[in-house]
Amino acid sequence: MRMRGRPDSLAGRGAVARMVGEMAGRSWAASRGRRCGVALVTVTAILVLFLAGCSGGATAPGGGEGAAGDGKVLTIILDGAKNREAELQVVAQYLQQIGIDARVRVWEYQTLVAEAQKGTRDAYATDWGSATFSPVDLAVPKLQTGGRANYSFYSNPEVDALFQQALAATSEEEARQAYYRVQEILHEDAPWIFGYYMDAIEAASSRVKNWQPSMDSRINLHDVELEGGDTLVVGLRADRIVSLDPAAYRDRDTETVIRNIFDGLVTRTPDGKVVPEIAESWEQPDPTTYVFKLRRGVKFHNGEDLTADDVVFTFERILAEDGLDGQPSPRKGLVEPLQSVEKVDDYTVRMKLAQPSQAFLQLLVHTQIVPKDYVEEVGSAGLAEKPVGAGPFRFVSGTLDGEIVLERFEDYYGGSPELPPVGPAKLRRVVFRMMPEPVTRIAALKAGEVHIIQEVPPDQVEQLRGDPGIQVKVTQGTRLYMIELNNQKLADPRVRQALNYAVDWDAILKELYRGHAHRVATALLPSGFGYNPDLKPYPYDPDKARELLRQAGYAVK
Repeated sequence: MRMRGRPDSLAGRGAVARMVGEMAGRSWAASRGRRCGVALVTVTAILVLFLAGCSGGATAPGGGEGAAGDGKVLTIILDGAKNREAELQVVAQYLQQIGIDARVRVWEYQTLVAEAQKGTRDAYATDWGSATFSPVDLAVPKLQTGGRANYSFYSNPEVDALFQQALAATSEEEARQAYYRVQEILHEDAPWIFGYYMDAIEAASSRVKNWQPSMDSRINLHDVELEGGDTLVVGLRADRIVSLDPAAYRDRDTETVIRNIFDGLVTRTPDGKVVPEIAESWEQPDPTTYVFKLRRGVKFHNGEDLTADDVVFTFERILAEDGLDGQPSPRKGLVEPLQSVEKVDDYTVRMKLAQPSQAFLQLLVHTQIVPKDYVEEVGSAGLAEKPVGAGPFRFVSGTLDGEIVLERFEDYYGGSPELPPVGPAKLRRVVFRMMPEPVTRIAALKAGEVHIIQEVPPDQVEQLRGDPGIQVKVTQGTRLYMIELNNQKLADPRVRQALNYAVDWDAILKELYRGHAHRVATALLPSGFGYNPDLKPYPYDPDKARELLRQAGYAVK
């Protein structure tokens, strides 16, 4: 197919903006991805709009006009799930305009992940969230040689050494400088087409008071009140949650429910600061030791007192290879590098790390304490069926793919003093309802059937803000979206750099996400530890992209 015009002309760039904007505005509600609702654009519609908006000039691969150089044509298949199709189609157009034979292939999400792990993909759109506001669970697993999520097969010994230096650092400044250097190297190596992060956008009835979304998409209802009522309904973005056992899941939708039933040693403020929760204080006598003092008077929902025995049991259950009725916990990676937990006395616990960790307290936020005696009596399956925690709400009933009903726990110890008000929850009853479709959530909010909804599509924000009965709140997200490149197939860094220069991400994000997506320079989030503010994202420079391709021996247009 011949493509008239180039996006690097003013007319072409305007056409891309119109193309993405028009399609995003009309198609968001058609579907949503597993993790983030993204406007879906059909292939036919994209091509029609692109052809209509561009004029004169180069052709796509296969045409002759605009060709330069005697090299071979670079062919790339951009793989992605349905929720990234709109974005990938526009990226493909940009790549075609500089002479790359770029095509898009859409997959079911889990199938795509399995294929990427095999190393058979050229490039694929993916995302990865950070639970710790740190490179520990984002850049390190994705880019360290042999990392558990390194599906781009990127390998650089200097980066590996710097990661190890940062992880073992005994001061924040030492770790920060190591991560700064990592980002400089990644920017030059370009192992991915670097992408963006999305804002977390939630909406609520104007009757909802004291509601504050958090950066990690968690909805904490302890402080929330409902004007004129005491039963609040939350429309979750999930079609189901994984489990009600705090050791048996690894997703944020499940965590939203669990963290209203269970509390942890520490928790996090909406802006990411770690503060005490069940632990009233802690000290760090050396770089690999933490000692936690527990609050007295904390009770589980079954009336039992929470003591050091429960804390030790909780962490040993996660660390053990067979801690969940013979199965390992999927949360084990979130407590690394924890080596051992021991009881000092009934209200003191000592934790030993295998090596220093600047992110350890952030990791602890995601581990909730369970009652030792109860779990030993009913097993992991029993805990998942009838969870007993020490959080502000106790479990009443529900199904993982329907709705979960909770009631206020009258004997709640009050929560973190650093997150007032302290005391029992204001709401009498809470219902978490599975509502995976954005259009359904929004309609239910407008109708008063739910009071809080997650993941508002960017193109719906202004409309909802115009409704006096609805409030919209935006906070910085902690999930990175990128196009990972197979560094074994695309071994020449000049090619990978060219791919980064070739795409006008600013135009795509402005129109598709209405100002609620923000570019990143490499693989760290601005909200996270060690982010280097001096590095800037690759600029849109198609001429530079063509020159790099020529140097690498490829034909350009």
